[in-house]
Amino acid sequence: MRIRILLAAALALSLSACKKSFIELVPQTAVTEATYFKTANDYTQAVVGSYVPLRNIYGDAYVMGEMRSDNATYFASPGLQGGQFSDKWNISGFLDIPINMYGTNKYASCYVGIARTNAILDRIDASTIDAGVKANLKGQAQFLRAFYYFELVQYFGGVPLHLKEVSSVAETALPRSPADDVYKQIIADATSAATLLPAKQTTLGMVTQGSAKTLLGYVYMTLKRYPEAETVLTDVTKLGYSLVTNYANVFVGRNTAESIFEVQYLEGPQGQQSNFAFQFAPNITNIKNILGPSGDNKTTGGWNKPTPDLIAAYEAGDTRKNASIAFSFVDGDGNTVNDTYCKKYTHGPYANFNNTGDDWIIYRYADVLLLLAEALNEQGKAGQAIPYINQVRTRAGLAATAAISQTDMRVAIAKERRVELAFENHRWLDLVRTGQAINVMTAFGATIKTQQPYLPTNAYTNITQNRLLFPIPQSELDINKQLQQNPGY
Repeated sequence: MRIRILLAAALALSLSACKKSFIELVPQTAVTEATYFKTANDYTQAVVGSYVPLRNIYGDAYVMGEMRSDNATYFASPGLQGGQFSDKWNISGFLDIPINMYGTNKYASCYVGIARTNAILDRIDASTIDAGVKANLKGQAQFLRAFYYFELVQYFGGVPLHLKEVSSVAETALPRSPADDVYKQIIADATSAATLLPAKQTTLGMVTQGSAKTLLGYVYMTLKRYPEAETVLTDVTKLGYSLVTNYANVFVGRNTAESIFEVQYLEGPQGQQSNFAFQFAPNITNIKNILGPSGDNKTTGGWNKPTPDLIAAYEAGDTRKNASIAFSFVDGDGNTVNDTYCKKYTHGPYANFNNTGDDWIIYRYADVLLLLAEALNEQGKAGQAIPYINQVRTRAGLAATAAISQTDMRVAIAKERRVELAFENHRWLDLVRTGQAINVMTAFGATIKTQQPYLPTNAYTNITQNRLLFPIPQSELDINKQLQQNPGY
């Protein structure tokens, strides 16, 4: 069965401390510390609640992960007003400020997840639940805490390191810990999780040993600890994952043999739905001919639009191109419009407007193969990297790579990651991790403004070292006076 992440499970973690007293009776109809965290089911529901923030994060993660990069821009919408539009445009053009709803959502959602995992980890060791169940649930909580902190440190740098459940207002205000300390904690949590989690879960959507080792691989690559990255990523290749034969089916299917970590969504009125297909479709007044249901997509869509630069990166015959990008569409009046949009997440027709059950894949096997190739190449093992990059190229209908030297292989792997993982929120972080962000985005900005005249004249003019991190949200600075803003904001 799929995970059903319910709001009630999340609320079960909103527990308040109470002193023992004859007048402080435990309510019989409310969830409190006195009645919760007793059984294996209690802990299971608490862990399920810790997955909930992932849906909030990945509902708009593309804004910071893709639209900040040279992969994506947006449809011209000069008549649209409001922060939901301008905040996306500003992140895309390096014009963002600390008051931006998308940075705030990522920051706040990660800490919601961290708070929920802390509540579990503070208690689970002392619980009397079955040892095997305990290990699995503890591993999931450790993985999720590590993952949320990895999101924070990559996008914001050093952040407050909360490792215990907060029981007072005073405990909520911590200064920023150095990024090195955050990474140490991420490695500690993910390493422990990898020893506790099974290779396979009986409940789809729950993280596994492969999820934890892939996270570790990413952390080690970010820290340029290539031998350690090689070890854990090689381990992942032995856990039974495989490439789906048809690239397009990676996204049409759900929880496939290629999926390592996937955010679960559910279509319908439960409030667990996704809407990527509508966000990425053109911003036209009737979306029926593209996605199925009638509906005005003018204020919903138009985001993650493929750039000419990305389109040019695909080689002739690459099957990933047409699986990822549509080059024309039929509007609500039946007119064919020759323009591009991201169709990677379009699996309609859908029953309802702006409501789908499409999942978001965070880690998948092709990603691991390319990351492993990069880890090997950075150690001077270009020859050993070739089979891994070629597995991905063969699936895409391409010939074996011609790269032989370390320098050529570095370029080939970066290009392969770009087209293989396009629109999956890897491109911006890849550019930062490999030291290419400033040069690539400066050149891209100069070009895209000649191609898209509606872009602001000051867009892409502030691409500096400071902009490799996003600003700490102003709302956080306002309530926690121990926080300091990132330079340049």
